[in-house]
Amino acid sequence: MKKLVLSLLVFLVLALASVYIFIPANLVIVETAKINCVSDAAFRVLSVDSTWSKWWPGKINKTADGASSYQVNSTTFTVSKKLMNNFELLVHHNGNTASSHINLLNIPNDSTIIKWQYNVNCGNNPLQRIKVYRESVAVKKDMQTVLTAAQSFLSRFDNIYGFSLRQGSTTDTAIISTRAYSANYPSTAFIYSQVDKLKTFCNAGNCNITGIPMLNITPGDTAGYQVMVALPIENTQFGVSHEIRRQKMIPGQFIITDVMGGPYAIQQTHQQLLHYFRDYHRTSMAIPFEYLVTDRLHEPDTSKWITRIYSPVY
Repeated sequence: MKKLVLSLLVFLVLALASVYIFIPANLVIVETAKINCVSDAAFRVLSVDSTWSKWWPGKINKTADGASSYQVNSTTFTVSKKLMNNFELLVHHNGNTASSHINLLNIPNDSTIIKWQYNVNCGNNPLQRIKVYRESVAVKKDMQTVLTAAQSFLSRFDNIYGFSLRQGSTTDTAIISTRAYSANYPSTAFIYSQVDKLKTFCNAGNCNITGIPMLNITPGDTAGYQVMVALPIENTQFGVSHEIRRQKMIPGQFIITDVMGGPYAIQQTHQQLLHYFRDYHRTSMAIPFEYLVTDRLHEPDTSKWITRIYSPVY
């Protein structure tokens, strides 16, 4: 009997010792995932709350103060702080709340490591430590679920910038162009009046048009917009007027993307292209221009417009 009692005491001591040895008072859980984009781009997307609904793998709820809470299984996360390439999230699980941090770390080859660290105090009570440890294992699985969803979403270029792109050149090297000033953002009628000016010049026997209109709209230094319209032509010699210039484009490299939509969609794409150039340290060699693939005079529905943007790149 004494041996049995002694054995039980030894077992209990060893069991308690193992709890203190293998479950520290401050438990640190770290989960990581690699994504195929740079950290600045990932942070820009994640810092906008509305984008989370596009990739979050669980439920999104509104808190009493109007903020969002993000749920996966029995774990709920709330974003408490946003810093550059860093987020602080509160982890709520079974009535307990602890802090966690997400860091976006750039690595070579234009990739990012998402490091998510979760810290929880397990206390001194051995039974409490076991309970907190089991709950932390559940939280860890939910963190893995979240990171897997984020990894899949953020590794797609079109999810980051809103469009796909390709790099290529252009066969249109000879063009005629004209410039005009518009006090307001140029209307379709204004743009095509400039196109007609070029067509009239060519129809008079000065040149042969070989492609669709090209457009660049640049805000003025103080107000208004400078509008340049061009047409690709055969590489022939001819005289020009004070309003019409003959130019030769260098068939260099361009970032090319197609936009479906009106002026707002086009302006947003130009803005995202600027983000892309900054994110990946690309250098623009000249002003971008647009091919008016859709004849806007004959298609009043701007949602059906197709515009091909060419951004010169080094």
